[in-house]
Amino acid sequence: MNTLYKIIWGMLLVTGFTGCSKYLEEKSQDEVKPSTVAELQQILMGEVYPAGSAQPSFHAYLDMMTDDVSSNFNPSKYAPDAYKRYEPIYTWRDDMFERVEAAKPIDAIDTYEHYYHRIMGCNVVLDMIDAVRGDHDGRENVRGQALAMRSYFYFMLVNLYGQPYNAPGIDIHTSAGVELILTSVVGDAYPVRSSVAKIYEQVEADLLKAMPLLEQYGTNNSKYRATDVFVYNLLSRLYLYMEKWEEAKKYATLGLGRNAGLLRLASISKPYWDNEAPATNVYNLNSPELIWAGYGSTNEYKGMKLIPTGVPVFQVSPDLQSKYEYNANSTTNRGDLRLRFFHAWEYEDQCCWTIPYIMTGGKESSKQTSSEPTKGMRVAELYLNRAESNIQLYLKNNDESLRTAALEDLNFLRFYRYDTRNVAYTPVNFSGQALLNFYRDERRRELSFEDHRWFDLRRYGMPEIHHKLQTTAGQAPVDYVLAKGDKRYVLPFRRSVLAKNPALVPNP
Repeated sequence: MNTLYKIIWGMLLVTGFTGCSKYLEEKSQDEVKPSTVAELQQILMGEVYPAGSAQPSFHAYLDMMTDDVSSNFNPSKYAPDAYKRYEPIYTWRDDMFERVEAAKPIDAIDTYEHYYHRIMGCNVVLDMIDAVRGDHDGRENVRGQALAMRSYFYFMLVNLYGQPYNAPGIDIHTSAGVELILTSVVGDAYPVRSSVAKIYEQVEADLLKAMPLLEQYGTNNSKYRATDVFVYNLLSRLYLYMEKWEEAKKYATLGLGRNAGLLRLASISKPYWDNEAPATNVYNLNSPELIWAGYGSTNEYKGMKLIPTGVPVFQVSPDLQSKYEYNANSTTNRGDLRLRFFHAWEYEDQCCWTIPYIMTGGKESSKQTSSEPTKGMRVAELYLNRAESNIQLYLKNNDESLRTAALEDLNFLRFYRYDTRNVAYTPVNFSGQALLNFYRDERRRELSFEDHRWFDLRRYGMPEIHHKLQTTAGQAPVDYVLAKGDKRYVLPFRRSVLAKNPALVPNP
């Protein structure tokens, strides 16, 4: 191990939820303290940013719980392992993680620990930043990155393990969120869960501190690092969840002022008409709309497509497919190209294009290696966040200019997604509740399998979801139901996490 990381390795092993000092007894005896800003930047790259790490994913299962996934019965001898790998998550079991571990482990089910590992890395950097050598500009850039990434990790955690910010009947000031740990110094007391409100306040505070630092000192940061546009995007998302529409619109507009580029799918030289990936795609490192090459990989949801034959045991749901205006039989105007560019397809189904299997790498390209991230942040979200803000404000005060502005953003985005090689794009025009409904479908189409749908369903009121499952030939399909407002819209803590911190109150 590089001696640069020995100073934080003991802390990272125990992460934020192991508050008692006894967990530090096995620390390395030859730790080396970073002494320069450059070394702290290396800690960020090695211990905070997921891209390029041994485990680049945080939750390679999250979309399995949404209405974007359905199941097929496959009698293949290879199918049972695939069902066991995902069935507990697909059916929202209270002990889903333990069942998966006992049956057929999948990647990234240690979500809670994985996030706190990286939060501790941020805390180490922030605790040491003023004591190391280095130039002022580089120091403030590193500080801004650490604050931005800590805010991102906490935002994701509270939306996984806490109630939705806008949940009816929930007092966010008393409702349990997650443990708020802001220092790398590990004390004797076990940390307790802070409220949902407190976590949101900390995320907001960190982002507002990070913003001027990255605006001034992070302008040359790569797409693997946090930037000012990263902060604008996350602030717009934060305020969207908080239903602070004016603020969400403000920061989406700031982000678009820095980068408004989108990838025009119809212009890609090697269209995705066959089973091969296109020459480029929205998560390609050269994509004009890529803000942050964050996490994930083409190996997520592996094992759903069985080899050598047969339908995938889980696939993109017919409901989601039906939301795309895609015409597989036309060679001159295929309509909404996202159904083909954003999803990987079953090879044997090239005649009909009806069975896309789940593979988040569907948004990468043939020129991108499997180690490159397939999730993160894109400019498309900024357009969607601003459109939603304007729609909500329009529905509140009936200002026609807000409706027009929302439609402009939606139609601009859709122009870049439709087949315009021979036919001009036809703008959509909706009003009232129909506009909000259309927007929500558009967001679903655009951000599919980027870990947005589960969070969106939570803030849409936690609607009822049905998942049918048949795993053996003699079994009738079983209809599993996630009821409206179900407690399972909040993830359970793994038993191993609860065992390490007796003060951690489990979710009901």
